[in-house]
Amino acid sequence: MKKIKLERFDEIIYYDVCSNGLPIYMWVNEKVSSFYATLSVKYGSIDTEFILNNKKKSCKVPKGTAHFLEHVKFNEGENKTAHEYFNKLGSSINAFTTFDYTSYEVFGSSNIKDNIEHLLDYVETPYFTKKLVNKEAGIIKEEVKMGKNNPSQVLLYALNNIIYQNNNRKYYITGDEEDVSAITEEDLKLVYDSFYHPENMFIVITGNFNPYHVAAIIKENQAKKRFNNYLEPQKIYPKEDSKYLKKEEIIKGNVSIPKIKIAYKIPKKKFNNLSDLEILLYTRIILNANFGNTSDLKEELLEQELITILSTNASIVDDFVILVITAETKYPNEIKKIIKEAMQELTISKKLLERRIKTNIADMIYSFDDIEYINTMIQGNILRYGKIVDNLYDVLKSLNVETSNKIINIIKDSKSCDIIMLPNET
Repeated sequence: MKKIKLERFDEIIYYDVCSNGLPIYMWVNEKVSSFYATLSVKYGSIDTEFILNNKKKSCKVPKGTAHFLEHVKFNEGENKTAHEYFNKLGSSINAFTTFDYTSYEVFGSSNIKDNIEHLLDYVETPYFTKKLVNKEAGIIKEEVKMGKNNPSQVLLYALNNIIYQNNNRKYYITGDEEDVSAITEEDLKLVYDSFYHPENMFIVITGNFNPYHVAAIIKENQAKKRFNNYLEPQKIYPKEDSKYLKKEEIIKGNVSIPKIKIAYKIPKKKFNNLSDLEILLYTRIILNANFGNTSDLKEELLEQELITILSTNASIVDDFVILVITAETKYPNEIKKIIKEAMQELTISKKLLERRIKTNIADMIYSFDDIEYINTMIQGNILRYGKIVDNLYDVLKSLNVETSNKIINIIKDSKSCDIIMLPNET
């Protein structure tokens, strides 16, 4: 077993790997009495086309297949679900599908061996029937309808539809109703056989437990199972253009106060040799300094009752850095103008940068009280960087105002797109 030391935070992440290739990541917090385990598959909603074993012909599945499979996986047999087993243990289970991956989770406070073994067993045991597919299709269609009545989801996907020309993030993770109807038992089997393999999965456990004991439980469980050879699927994505599909759009939604999102889609190559981690740290700190909770602008807009919500987000999608500013306001056109002007006046002093770095470090230290947050952080590290980031403290301390100003200039030179959601009745 390998110990990954998080430099300067005095924390250890234990790493091991099963003989079948399943990686195990563990973080121990003896101050709590519970544990949180996630078994994740590197397969998400955007993965609708792929090639197996380097063959020339690609496989295609309908949109929403990843989410449909997540639903079906809770079934262990005729009228038997995983929920029943975990309820008897006093544990709770759930699962979620994102654009990039699917994760199955269990919270518990006792019987860790039974919980983790059954998490592995039900996810790694296929059970598909036409009857089950038909039953779940009806349930998922209702979920699709609910999602399309959720203004936050509607606004997000409407924004994605003007940011992206080709990226599958344009489409609902659930797919539309016609997508759900098109998904077959054969589609689910194809995806399961292709992606639900130990070499394409990983398990993360955080909380109060003995890591050597838990690693032994997982290894023994996996050693008893036989898996087919990994099909080494190569995911196929259409190349994304740097242009927006639209510059702006106005939609109606089930809101009482209008919402607005302003987005910047910046080619990652403009950030020169900065790593993804450095890009995200710099852009998030810059946005928070100018629009965050303690920023002069947010305080002023709240005091003047011009907004009720103002938030920011920075992410990296393929070859692009995506920056988004979200506001809830009765005056969307005026706030849109104010935000865009503020983006052209971005600034950060050395003193403010240092303060933000200290805040980030303090937040990280406090986060080690939260086993769910740390579990999610580990998942994010693996999916985004392919490893545990063990030098976050040093990277944060290396941030400097000169590079910050270069990034600010990149942002100022970038074009934006925006979307406004108005109440249905107007």
